[in-house]
Amino acid sequence: MVLCPGFQKNGRPCTNILEQKNKFCKMCGWKIDPEIFTKEAISCPNIPLNSDEICGTWIESSQMYCDQCGWEVNHDLFPSEQDIGNEDMVFNGQNSPPAETRKRHHGGSYRNFLKESLSCSQTQGEDILTSANSDNILSNVTSTSRTSRETHKGRILCFHDLDLEKITVDKLFNLFSMYGRVEIIKLFFHHKGSGLIQMGTEAQAASALRYLDRLHVLDRFMHLEYSRCPKIDTDDHCKWTKNFREGRMNRGGSSFNYTKTACAPSPVIHMANLRDGITEEDIVDVFSQYGNIIDLRIYVYGRSRGALLEYASVEQAVTAIMEMHNFVLPDNKRLIVSFSRFQSMKKASDNS
Repeated sequence: MVLCPGFQKNGRPCTNILEQKNKFCKMCGWKIDPEIFTKEAISCPNIPLNSDEICGTWIESSQMYCDQCGWEVNHDLFPSEQDIGNEDMVFNGQNSPPAETRKRHHGGSYRNFLKESLSCSQTQGEDILTSANSDNILSNVTSTSRTSRETHKGRILCFHDLDLEKITVDKLFNLFSMYGRVEIIKLFFHHKGSGLIQMGTEAQAASALRYLDRLHVLDRFMHLEYSRCPKIDTDDHCKWTKNFREGRMNRGGSSFNYTKTACAPSPVIHMANLRDGITEEDIVDVFSQYGNIIDLRIYVYGRSRGALLEYASVEQAVTAIMEMHNFVLPDNKRLIVSFSRFQSMKKASDNS
């Protein structure tokens, strides 16, 4: 028996207990994956801001943060390999070890946490902690998990390790909008520098993950992974959460082909919507504050003006895009800034 790793319709983690003979969770309808009976996981014990209940989201031992609330995982709550072996022996129907042995295996704080997490759940009207199988349930929860993070995909990505003093939802939007329609961005209030980003489609989320994971962003390496949250709560903290679905900030309409703009980060950036009469000196005055400019060229496409600018590093180009994309120009046009497919101006010249 294990705790269900699914979510209810209201977005709260499911608290139902699953058995291997079942195919679906009776409470939330989650299709049971047999892998959860063999992996190691706990329920998040953190109490999020403006909530009186623990988060309860399923957490694997390989995770650093909770997908839902951003809590930094305390790996002391997970048992050692020896502990798991002893717990499996209990689950497989063998005689339970003495109470002193179980306490030594689980650790007082870990077992108390499990009891607290399970105390609010009920199975067929009976309190779990008073059921005949409570010891088996408690021992087996430590060796279970949700579906592997490597195989779980979706539209929501979780990011970690950014500098909250330098990052904003708008800067993140400017970067991620190259790879798809950004719908919602949420920064975690408790765990600074972490949060969630919801893309328009799974393919767009996969594209952002492919190109931006481990990217050097504002002096930090950004870590990206799929989140298993079914949705992002946008009701709290407007400073930390922003909904971009209703605005016109995204680079294209609903039918826009983002494969045209999706490419690996490059030290060369492309600018569009430049005003008539702009000079190289004007561009250098603004963009030199974000890094060392190696080369710059202005192009005229009919009535439009654009430019290619090469920085000394990819990180400098990332900063320029996050700061200057969607900048409102004097003629009320928005500046469009993106990575170039070329890794140097020389390669751009050779292909022109």
